[in-house]
Amino acid sequence: MSRMWEYQKFWGLRFTDTFLQLFCEKNSDGTKKLRLKGNELEQRFTDHLLPADMVYICTFLKNHPEVNAVDLSYNEIEDEGLEILCHMTFTHTNSLEHLNLTHCDITSIGMRTFFFASEGHYIKLKTLRLGSNKLGPKGGHLAALALPHCPTLEYLDLGDTDQTADSIDCIFLQAYPSNLKVLNVSRALPWSQLTHVNDTFLAESISELFRVNRTLVEMHAQKCEFDAHDVANLILGLKQNTSLRFLDLGYNNICCVGVEFLADWLKLRPDLLGLNIAGNNVKDHGAVALSFGMPFSKLRYLDISYNHIGNEGIIAMLNSIKKPYMLRYFLLWGNHFTHPANKILARMMLSKVFIQEYIDVKVYCVDGVLYAARYPVDKYKHRYYGVTDYGCAVELKIKKNKLETEDDKPRALVKFEHIDRYPPIERPPKGAQIKFE
Repeated sequence: MSRMWEYQKFWGLRFTDTFLQLFCEKNSDGTKKLRLKGNELEQRFTDHLLPADMVYICTFLKNHPEVNAVDLSYNEIEDEGLEILCHMTFTHTNSLEHLNLTHCDITSIGMRTFFFASEGHYIKLKTLRLGSNKLGPKGGHLAALALPHCPTLEYLDLGDTDQTADSIDCIFLQAYPSNLKVLNVSRALPWSQLTHVNDTFLAESISELFRVNRTLVEMHAQKCEFDAHDVANLILGLKQNTSLRFLDLGYNNICCVGVEFLADWLKLRPDLLGLNIAGNNVKDHGAVALSFGMPFSKLRYLDISYNHIGNEGIIAMLNSIKKPYMLRYFLLWGNHFTHPANKILARMMLSKVFIQEYIDVKVYCVDGVLYAARYPVDKYKHRYYGVTDYGCAVELKIKKNKLETEDDKPRALVKFEHIDRYPPIERPPKGAQIKFE
């Protein structure tokens, strides 16, 4: 604790109530979000949050129950800071619903404190993000044991936390009866003390989760070394699942054969609305196979970027776009297509089959030849990793967020975490008067 109190006198003067109020975002429902991202604080003060700072933050949360979301990502609060948060906030009634602790140097020691705090049944979190912390298998087991004590939890992020197939299986066992809607287990270490490269066991565990759980809406499993055989195991569970809407298998190694398995499953008309197979060594053969399954699917979001698909595969997919459930988001940058595919893309954009704001390439012409440039549409990684919008500190303003309600129109066709809603909500113009009958 010596390091913790070493900096208290320096940060105590800065962390006044007024100071923290400036970093609060106001929501339209009267709640607030406290935004203290480490990369933003470094731009402003050339420093990050330390464990001692959690005392002032917890006191601020106690005095302001309207603050229901806290973003502490990329700070150095460590296990000591999480212990303070648990003792000062999670041991009594609180209003905290969303907590982001991404890359805060938390280990299994901090997760043990969190587990003990969860037994008091005062944790009412809906979102808990622990990504990029070196929790290890022991921390994963403790997170799994805390799940039954957090019945309100809907979004759990354990990506890049050094989980093994065994610890993830323990998490899934506790997730079967839970109310989880979004689960991220990306960058798992598919080995344990007894086995090596056991990605098949991991795929079978996820398949069983799909079969048993009835609340999961989004599943993220990037960089888990899945191959085509693992996709076949996943589909065994997907065939019995009715809740999943977004499947993220990006940056694995499923290749063309794995895409063929997915295409055959899409022919069964599942309720899946979004599919990410970016960076999976997919070539023309796999893209053509996927084009045969797409007309039967309900896909509205498809990410095939950073593969090895040429003109043949891209043209085959473009010819299957017009289906009963129109594809709204199409991400294909990073593939090897040229003028023939770009010509069809330009025509489809001219006819409004695609809208530039929802496709990540922009076609341009040089000397009669059409080329494609990257268009910044894919904001998932930017938002998931909490990247700052600018490389320097900008003017500090209190941000006001308009939250979505059930009465907002038009109806959402694409609505996933960290992805822009489609179509956007229709807002009355500024200064317009709303008439009541």
